[in-house]
Amino acid sequence: MSEHEVRRGMTRRELLKRGGVGAAGLTALGAFSGPAFAAETKFTGTINVLGLGVDLIDPIKKAGEKALGFKLNFTVTDSVTMVQKALTQPGSFDVFSGYHYQFDQIWPSGNLVPIDTRRLTYWKEVSHLFTLGKVSANSKCTYGQGDAPFRSMFVNLGGKGPYPVSADKPEAVANYKNPIVQWADETTGRGKGPQPRYVNGVPGNFNMDSMGYNGDVINLAPEKVSWRELLNPKWKGRVSVLNDPGIGMQDLANAMEAAGIMKFKNKGDMTKKEIDGLVKVATSYKKKGQFRSFWTTFNESVNLMSSKEVVIESMWSPAVALLAAQGFPIRFAAPVEGFRGWSGGNAISSKVTDAAKLQAAYDYINWWHSGEPGAIMMRQGYYNAVQGTSKKFVDPGEYAYWILGKPADKDYPGPFGDVSIKKGQTRDGGSFTKRACKYASWNSYFREATYQVKRWNDFLSA
Repeated sequence: MSEHEVRRGMTRRELLKRGGVGAAGLTALGAFSGPAFAAETKFTGTINVLGLGVDLIDPIKKAGEKALGFKLNFTVTDSVTMVQKALTQPGSFDVFSGYHYQFDQIWPSGNLVPIDTRRLTYWKEVSHLFTLGKVSANSKCTYGQGDAPFRSMFVNLGGKGPYPVSADKPEAVANYKNPIVQWADETTGRGKGPQPRYVNGVPGNFNMDSMGYNGDVINLAPEKVSWRELLNPKWKGRVSVLNDPGIGMQDLANAMEAAGIMKFKNKGDMTKKEIDGLVKVATSYKKKGQFRSFWTTFNESVNLMSSKEVVIESMWSPAVALLAAQGFPIRFAAPVEGFRGWSGGNAISSKVTDAAKLQAAYDYINWWHSGEPGAIMMRQGYYNAVQGTSKKFVDPGEYAYWILGKPADKDYPGPFGDVSIKKGQTRDGGSFTKRACKYASWNSYFREATYQVKRWNDFLSA
């Protein structure tokens, strides 16, 4: 594969057509070797983790270092820079705390290695949402369009793994091809043959995103708020959308479909014609003054809502929780059309060749499923791929609120200790199983990503 192909970011679909990426550039096969590669000495150094920051927070760092016995160094940056670093500086991190749609861009570079699920302590407890696409495989829930993790997570090593790797030569490279594959059959709801043994990133945090809105102004229950409210002329000049070409375009696409303006074959992989149509419609609304702004940072989204400059906007769950804790009449929409999903995963750099450090990277990834991290992230409104282990780290009533959709039996804290949930409050959208049953789309990497970014910039400058 040429450098040009790597840099333009071949998608999962192209990888399938090409038969995967060759062995050139892949190192550290110890990351998917057998038990013989286990470290003989305990790691006492530092594991460097690169990510966006929603999970790389001080409470996680403190808890992780205490539980694991080694230091953690979190490098927090934006979604674009983290991908660039993964593509060009694989030696700058040991663990990549990224998102499954980002792996479509990064995987062809060979800078991440296949992770052996047999070395994952809680793999059998990972939600079926990641392996089969639904929490309950035979349910009538929607899969959602785009790069759902079950479509972009598994790696096929040719069915003959594990490949033999000498413990004293972890840099050895086997001759194989490793495409990203989909195991689940969306027609039957079951897996096609034996489950693939390897993944590009181990599922961690995930959630369902939509819109935050001022409940005093938009007097509707969360389940009654449609994506089309982003284009409702009643809110002219009081709407904000996330300034991200992938996420912003999907939110606007959901709004246009809900309003009956446009129909997309796949909102997670739009064609040039669809992108052009979306930009044309969005630009017409922009010139009419529909949008107050296009926010970039978490704090910006909070300030726009708290100042009442906007009444509805693309929003993240922690921002909603923060405003709710301050007594602001914020609500979080559970759109009838479905949520926009996102999924985070932990991957290992190909530059991790030391046996002890490799084991430490696995230990860190396994710790994410052990309960305490899930409990901390739960208080931000996020879910963990292995949620049941979190029960022992939270009050039963707290778990009932966040996961089961029950009214809070008392006040409960956020991830930093401040009161976030008030007694009697119920989570907007209901229980996890209810919220996870309706996906409209997932954060995705388009085959036309370069064109997508160009046209988004055209829209912003119009």
